Amino acid sequence: MMMKTESPDRYVSFAGLDCDGQARRLVALLRPYMDDPEKRNAFWELFARKLAPESGPRHDELFLIHAHLNILRDQLELHEDHAALELLDKIEHECC
Repeated sequence: MMMKTESPDRYVSFAGLDCDGQARRLVALLRPYMDDPEKRNAFWELFARKLAPESGPRHDELFLIHAHLNILRDQLELHEDHAALELLDKIEHECC
């Protein structure tokens, strides 16, 4: 008889999922796009402003990733950033 390996199920409980930590790691991977003038564009400027505490209501990283999931994926695919895309997929699957 094969034993089923239990994995966290986001629809049952977020217990055991480090969604905030994953979101912080992804934002760290996104920083070069926001900070480097060669990579920055209007989206990255907007995203950076939304992360800034002085920009008005502050949303956490996970909320912003969820709210901009599709454009984040498009931007990361444009730069072929496989590490960030992999983490984005993990966040989408486990936390959004």
